[in-house]
Amino acid sequence: MRFLRAFFVAAFVAAFTLFFADRVFERTLPHCLRLADNFSPQYLLRTIDAIDGNSVVYLGDSALWGYDLPATEAAVSLLRERGIAAENLSYEGGSPANTYAVLRLLLAARHPKAVVFNVNLKEFNAADSAYRKLYPGVETLVWPALSAGQRALLTPTRGPTTLDSWIDEHLAQVWKLYGMRADVRYAIFNDVDAAHALEAWIERRSGAAERSAAAHVPTPDKFEGTYDLSPIDRTNVSMAFLADTVALLREQHVRAYAILTPTNHRLLHDYVDVPEYGRNLETVRHVLEAGGVRVIDYDRTFAALEFIDNDHLTAPGNAHLADMLERDVRP
Repeated sequence: MRFLRAFFVAAFVAAFTLFFADRVFERTLPHCLRLADNFSPQYLLRTIDAIDGNSVVYLGDSALWGYDLPATEAAVSLLRERGIAAENLSYEGGSPANTYAVLRLLLAARHPKAVVFNVNLKEFNAADSAYRKLYPGVETLVWPALSAGQRALLTPTRGPTTLDSWIDEHLAQVWKLYGMRADVRYAIFNDVDAAHALEAWIERRSGAAERSAAAHVPTPDKFEGTYDLSPIDRTNVSMAFLADTVALLREQHVRAYAILTPTNHRLLHDYVDVPEYGRNLETVRHVLEAGGVRVIDYDRTFAALEFIDNDHLTAPGNAHLADMLERDVRP
C-alpha cells in the first residue's frame, strides 16, 4: 500500500512538473522570423496562434521564404524590420497544394488582415518534387480536413504506422518540448548550429566549398524540364489547389494578393520566353483575378544579377522585393 501511494505521488509530481515545464517552454520559446526548414506541426500551430488580426500573412515556397539566406535577409523579415506587421508562413518545398493546406490551418484559427502568396509556374510541372505532396508536418495537421477528392490528388508522405511512429506522434501531442525539439535547436542556433559551422569551416579549408560552388553555378541546361509548357487546366494538381485556394479566400472574405514569382529570364530564356509559358501565366492570372485575388506581376521586374539561380533572389534581390511589397500590398 505504501509503495502504491509513493508511486502515485511520484507520478503526480512528474506529470505536474512536465505540465508546468511545458507551459514555461511554450511561453518562452522565441518567435522566429520564419519557419525552420524542418518545423514541427506543433510549432506551426503555435506560430499561427500568435498571429493577430492586424498582420499580413505570407504563404508560399522557398522564393518567399528566403532560400540560401539568413532569416534576417528574407524580404518578409525586412518588412517586419520596417515596422510592418508581416508573418512569414512560407517554407522550402512549398507549392499551390501546400499554400492551400496552410491557408486552411490559418483560417481555422485566425482571420488575418490580408494574405499574400506566390505562384510559381515550375510547381505546375508534374515532375516537381512538391507537385503531389504536402510538407509532412502540414499533412499531419490538415489531412483530416481535406475532401476525398483533394486527398485523391495527393501522395501521402507518411508510411504505414509503426509502434515507434505512433508513440512519437502521440508523445509530441502531449509533450510540447518533445514535439518541438527541432524548433528549439533552430530558435537557439538559427540556420547554422555549431556542427554546421564546423562542417562549413572544414569545407572552406579543404577547398570542398569552392568545388561545390563551382559545380552548382546555374547554367541553362540544369533547368531543362523545370517548366512544363503543356497547357494548364483543372486536371493539373497545382491548378486544382490554386482554384481551391481562391475559392477559400473568397468564401472567408479575406483580402488576398498573389505574386507571380520572379524568374531569371536571362538564364531561362530558352524555356520561358516562349508563347506557351506566357499562355500558362495568363491562365493562372485569369483564375486568380476571377476569384477576386489581386495579382502582382513581378515576373520580369528583377535583373539577372538579383537572382541566385532560376527563381531565388539574392540579399539585394530580397531587399528590392521588400521595397515592392511595401509599395504594392495595401490592405
